[in-house]
Amino acid sequence: MAAAAARAEELGFNSISISDHIVCPTGPERDGVTPVWYDFFVLSTYIAVHTSRIRLVGCLVLPYRRLLPMAKQIASLDVVSDGRFTLVACVGWLKQEFEMLGVPYEQRGDITDEFLTAMKVLWTSPDPTFRGRYCQFHDIVFEPKCLQTPHVPIWIGGSGSRALKRVVEMGDGWMPMGDDPPPSLADTISSIREMAAGQGRDAANLDFRYTLGIGEAESALRSISHNIGVDEPTSAKMPTPTSVEEVARTIIEFEEAGFTELCLSFAWSSPSEYLERIEWFMSEVKPLVPGGA
Repeated sequence: MAAAAARAEELGFNSISISDHIVCPTGPERDGVTPVWYDFFVLSTYIAVHTSRIRLVGCLVLPYRRLLPMAKQIASLDVVSDGRFTLVACVGWLKQEFEMLGVPYEQRGDITDEFLTAMKVLWTSPDPTFRGRYCQFHDIVFEPKCLQTPHVPIWIGGSGSRALKRVVEMGDGWMPMGDDPPPSLADTISSIREMAAGQGRDAANLDFRYTLGIGEAESALRSISHNIGVDEPTSAKMPTPTSVEEVARTIIEFEEAGFTELCLSFAWSSPSEYLERIEWFMSEVKPLVPGGA
């Protein structure tokens, strides 16, 4: 992963996504989820010290963790990465994981909203005080603050009406999940911009990021599952353009829909193949995208 991150930086990629699970259930509930997950903050820091320019876009499930340690880790990561961290605030979806962590699944949206509000207080106030249902603090010194000001960019992960409301009220961007086609997503982006403008926000400053699967999306899952002796996942959910022309055309469609950044999830079965895929993208696909990628 460090070699891939360093090479992606050399090739000119803008950012790297780091996703988040703490435990993975067995059986059909884990369908489509890789079984091996490094600790989010350990891995993010490891990638940060092996790179110097590329941004770290962290898709973090906020309700999984206690507020104060998590806010401290995010601010510290922003400092040690020299201000290269973007938080994608996610509510989570894997019910069995919430159960194993002792977190009420039905309250994950409320927890996320409160944690976002409280973290902004911790990151910006010289005398942070907050009293909510899920966290309270007062008479504390909270340092370091984020290196970026007023704090790390906060993109909202997920889809649905509540996620969109969260984008408008608390987010700097949106990163949806799912397989919706670009025209449908374009309508949603337009609605977000209109709602943000209606609340006096500068909608032009919002970022929109989508994860695009390229190739056979779950070849890596099969390879990892085979190596550790667990059942293979059975279904793929991401769109899977494969040829140079298909990938370039899809990128253009997402740009026309209003997205400002794409996360490319390449099919791979070995680290060397992954490196080949990112080289392939920059040498063969990027030249076909008007204005670069």
